Amino acid sequence: MEQINKYRSAIVLGVLVLFLTLFTFFMLGVQPTNNKIELQNAEITQLEQQNGLIQNKINELKASGDTVNSEQAAALAALPNGDSSEQLIRDLQTIGINAQAELKDIGFTLSDVNEIGALVGEGELKYPAVKEIKMTGVVEGNYQQIHDWLKELNALPRLIKVDSFSLQLPYEQRSGGSPGSDLTANVAFTAYYEAMSETQE
Repeated sequence: MEQINKYRSAIVLGVLVLFLTLFTFFMLGVQPTNNKIELQNAEITQLEQQNGLIQNKINELKASGDTVNSEQAAALAALPNGDSSEQLIRDLQTIGINAQAELKDIGFTLSDVNEIGALVGEGELKYPAVKEIKMTGVVEGNYQQIHDWLKELNALPRLIKVDSFSLQLPYEQRSGGSPGSDLTANVAFTAYYEAMSETQE
């Protein structure tokens, strides 16, 4: 016991030095590591926020891309592959039955170019893969039947543009004879289609 009392001040001094050494090690070694961890956590939080903003922007672009793709799909659905003239004639017959108007005559010519550039005010050829079928038809019926015929023509899923339209009175009305209820409509219209590529042919 006397030896402990004799070396007490040395032991206290040694413990104090050891404490100061550990405290210095903590302040110089462990504390900067904690600060680095806090900085890294702050950077991770900032990166997560930036990632969220980028993801939101990607989702917006995908949504607008889906809109464009759906518009392109609708446009492609309106442009069949190949002229599909037989289907177009069947559609015209169905329109005549539905509208109760009689299609007296039909004529068509295939064109290797399209007039889309002229329609949008540009002289140059636009969409060279898109071709035209120029069609003329003579439709007979009363005013409502011809109106319904044109309405159903415009409602076809295929892209069609009416170029000109004229009505003629029946001959007996012009000559002063007994008036007839039938009118004759001369309709010129253009149907569009996508030219088939060589791989599809």
